[in-house]
Amino acid sequence: MRLLYDATPLLMRSAGVKNYHHALLRRLIYVIRRHQIELFPFLRALTPNHNERSNYPQAATLLRLGAVLASNYLHLPVASRAAARADIFHVTPHLQNVPRCKRLTSMLHDPTPVTMPEQHTLSNVRYFEGFVHKTLPRLDAVITPSEAVRRDVAERLGYPAERVRAIPHGVDEDFFDATPAAKQAAHSTYGLPSNYTLFVGSVEPRKNLVRLVEAFALLPESLRREYPLVITGAAGWKNAKIQAAIRRAKHVSLVGYVSRELLPAVYHMSSLFVFPSLYEGFGMPLLEAMAAGVPTLTSNISALPEVAGDAALLVDPLDLEQMADGMARLLSDRQYAAALSERARARARLFTWEICAERTKAFFEDIV
Repeated sequence: MRLLYDATPLLMRSAGVKNYHHALLRRLIYVIRRHQIELFPFLRALTPNHNERSNYPQAATLLRLGAVLASNYLHLPVASRAAARADIFHVTPHLQNVPRCKRLTSMLHDPTPVTMPEQHTLSNVRYFEGFVHKTLPRLDAVITPSEAVRRDVAERLGYPAERVRAIPHGVDEDFFDATPAAKQAAHSTYGLPSNYTLFVGSVEPRKNLVRLVEAFALLPESLRREYPLVITGAAGWKNAKIQAAIRRAKHVSLVGYVSRELLPAVYHMSSLFVFPSLYEGFGMPLLEAMAAGVPTLTSNISALPEVAGDAALLVDPLDLEQMADGMARLLSDRQYAAALSERARARARLFTWEICAERTKAFFEDIV
């Protein structure tokens, strides 16, 4: 089996999706023999991952992104030539002019640009619509990160359910622990309080941050003062209302992007993790918080119950009082919080990148 894997996300500034591809490829290259897998566009080796920039030097990045753009907009046979010897071409939505080849597969992280277009920019919606209308019908099979996305791809996008396989993500080992030095560095770098309630994720509408801030305001003043809400994550789109809500709120701060190196420590120092998203294809921050043993409150919809199991408090993300009651319980009932914390760490151990890679390999072998 010769696999051509579209690694275009590694050339971009990104967090969740890029982390998935890099973490999977690190293991996949070894479980699928190295000489049987190639990285498109013409990436010879896997390099260390960086969320804030491309994983490759600037000249190499521009040249390879140029190859993708030439394929997309000039219809040059760049991808066709790369895929000529491949048994499977595993593409991403970045490649819009998909060539004819033996077999085509892809990973669909979440369908919300089509199913929840109001949560996205118009350009995001149009970009994903192009993938759904042009590429999706040509795919031999699709990977999703959860059964929730698998159902939505079949029911909302009309793709045959029997050709979709759910393969959960893993979590990196360093999220299970954090050194005192890392905690001190994170504390001083981001000006964190001694105790805090934590949110991690991009600042954009799907994360439900306006309701989170409003629910937090319903907590007793003493709890808000003792466990202020710290919102971390890169600025996303359509976030003016979110920014305004944060500015108006008491005991709420927006820290911004946290480096990958210090992120485990930021989780470990928190007293409560909140993740009331309106939709998640998987929910990596939830799994990372669980690995850190943080008592967690999250939504009872989309893929989040699949990840959380019985190790988090699930609430209706549209119900402010239910969110507030849940936060108050986790911050006040330390025995209940400790029990959730213990279950969370145990459950997080079930999600590994090694298992993800083995199941992904099996997926490709079955397609061949």
